[in-house]
Amino acid sequence: MVYIRGSSKRTITVVLGLCVVFVLFTLTPYSDKALSNLPDHGFRHSTEDQALEQERRRKQKEQWENEHNMPENPYQNEQVEKPEELNKQLFENPPGHDNGNTNAPSNDEPRQQKQGKPSPGQDEDSPNDGLPTEFLEFRVPSSSQQIMETKIGASRLKEFLAEKQNIEAREVAVAYILRQANVAYRNNTVYSVVNKPETKIPPSGDIHDYTSLARYFWKNPKTPDNLPYIRLDGKPNPDMDSVWDYRLLRKMFRDCYYMGQGYFWTGDERYAEKIVYRVKEWFLDEKTKMNPHLKYGSLIFGNPLGRAQGVLDMFKVYGMFDGLKAIQGSKAMQREPELIKNLQSWFTDYLVWMDASIQANQEKNAHNNHGTYFTVQYLSILEFLGRDADAKVMAEDAKAVRVGPQIREDGAQPHETIRPISFFYSTFNLQGLILLAIQADSHGISLWNHRGPIEDKTIRINSSKSVPIKVGGGSIEDAVRYLSLYAVRDPSEWPYPDSGTRNERDVLKMARIAALVYGKDKWEELIENLEAKVDENQPGEGEGGEGATTTTADDGDPNGFICELGVLSKGTLWHCYK
Repeated sequence: MVYIRGSSKRTITVVLGLCVVFVLFTLTPYSDKALSNLPDHGFRHSTEDQALEQERRRKQKEQWENEHNMPENPYQNEQVEKPEELNKQLFENPPGHDNGNTNAPSNDEPRQQKQGKPSPGQDEDSPNDGLPTEFLEFRVPSSSQQIMETKIGASRLKEFLAEKQNIEAREVAVAYILRQANVAYRNNTVYSVVNKPETKIPPSGDIHDYTSLARYFWKNPKTPDNLPYIRLDGKPNPDMDSVWDYRLLRKMFRDCYYMGQGYFWTGDERYAEKIVYRVKEWFLDEKTKMNPHLKYGSLIFGNPLGRAQGVLDMFKVYGMFDGLKAIQGSKAMQREPELIKNLQSWFTDYLVWMDASIQANQEKNAHNNHGTYFTVQYLSILEFLGRDADAKVMAEDAKAVRVGPQIREDGAQPHETIRPISFFYSTFNLQGLILLAIQADSHGISLWNHRGPIEDKTIRINSSKSVPIKVGGGSIEDAVRYLSLYAVRDPSEWPYPDSGTRNERDVLKMARIAALVYGKDKWEELIENLEAKVDENQPGEGEGGEGATTTTADDGDPNGFICELGVLSKGTLWHCYK
């Protein structure tokens, strides 16, 4: 018998090991030869490779802009096709490649429920299904009344409702809620990421990956392949609507919120059943669930990953959480004892992705509305997961990170007023800051009166231009008053460039919240002026969903009453759904 000792033995062992690895790799279907035959959707790149590719494309774009001295609107100095005519379908797969997806629709609209187990409401005869349509006090469950009295205070609630306008507002608000809830209940569209067409599969090749397109990016008219795409801020590319994930996700959140409210005010179990169905359909059912990430949110054609801005797509998740909170005592929830646990597991995985994601961390570090709504979203999820200590820390940090640096001493929001549609974005960001303040209230932290230090900063306009600004010194109250004062004036008096439309109704809602928080006397006259402006500019305009009856000028603000109850409860009832 021959014994092999020392280094000779180790050498032979290593050689044998390498031989085994070589043989296995040669035979495996993942050899280089096999990989070269696979369709390349970008899913073979590591996260590091994808990040490097994004950085390369960013530098390529900067170099191109500098070399060509690109004007802010590249279409203004030459006769080219209009941007709308330059679109083409994105993410087209190689001929014959179906990504293994046999369920994706080939038509141009999201599919309806197919044969099999129907969703709640699918087989209802809508005109005769007996769903409630108006506020009836005797139908409000005693449990709902007790919840309001507990979270607001019985005497404060009674005082609030005693005002004639609030009694009328409650009737209008609940009737409006029920219209929205009934539309949501009767809708049998499949709400799922697998509902997108085969031509819109993301670069991963996985139909369960959420996908949306960058709002303000268009084809490059000066290059043969139209790459890299160029940004036209304030000009949405209609190609966004060719991928349905975004609008279905937002529709699902909205439906769950309104059906939750419908259950809260009537106790009708059908609303709760449909919420449970929708939540399972989007997040939990194996055939239709979304993977827990937003890697391909706000995707630009030609890029392997989405953009940081795509993380914003999920921020309205708080509406779904509010809907689930409203039905927590329902029979539908009792029949699904594992639902919340399973949904919490999904969002735990989602937060793991957010914490490690380049896109999510870029969004977290944004100083404008994107940073604001990142915190709204993250804080909502922490609350849903029961991580109250972490939520409290984030709410406290929002003083210095979100409120302080974004509001100037006069109430303007400099990170938003540089945008081409500056009034809209000033309103949008302030709505987010108010949401944060309501969330922080539930953790015993007040953001309402916080003022940050006045500082000199620079804001990046584009890849080659930044401008100096002053930030800080203002509060949420200052920002609401600033917008309110300009909302009642002629739009031409707004001191910043603005090519967009304005919604005085949104400003009015924020002013009414301010009256609750800061004192009615300080806001009464301004609110009256805003109400007159809304009646003048937006008669009959409402926020009705598909198939819903629109509000009239006499309806006032149907969502406002519900929002004010949420403010009075310090965010423990629900939040102001935008």
